[in-house]
Amino acid sequence: MNTVLERPQTAASTLEDFARQHLDALVTYAIHLTGTPEEAVEYVTAGMFYARHFPPASLQRDGRAILYRAVTRAARQHQHFPPQRKGVARLFSKRPPLISLGSSAADANRINTAKRALLATEFSRRSALLLRDLAKLSYREIGVALECSPEAASRLVAAARREFGSIYRDISI
Repeated sequence: MNTVLERPQTAASTLEDFARQHLDALVTYAIHLTGTPEEAVEYVTAGMFYARHFPPASLQRDGRAILYRAVTRAARQHQHFPPQRKGVARLFSKRPPLISLGSSAADANRINTAKRALLATEFSRRSALLLRDLAKLSYREIGVALECSPEAASRLVAAARREFGSIYRDISI
């Protein structure tokens, strides 16, 4: 007698389900990482698009960290969804800059001091700080998300806190 077993869920569909559960947190992380909601949504979408084509094998163990890694990679590499044009065609579709700090008094008043200090920190340090304090990831998960060791992740978070503190003090004076 033949029994029909249920077909197991593929890694890509499991990734989609997991991403749906954490979508709000990913977009919030990306907004703080980039500074603009439009860019944040593009980076989250691009991260999930590329992660879907190359689903990780360890999704059950490192699920949240893998989602944050996909968004961080997309933001670091400026991957957009749909993918940007290549060659000469890209010259005709210029994008506005992510954010301009201190270009006018009106811009400076719109962005509060903490947000300006966060956006002034280096990208890898900013992402480590956001992953630790906003996403509440452990150092092991931050290491997975930033593709480094847990020890390097803890040093990166400590350096990010120092840099953020000094920039914040300079801006607030």
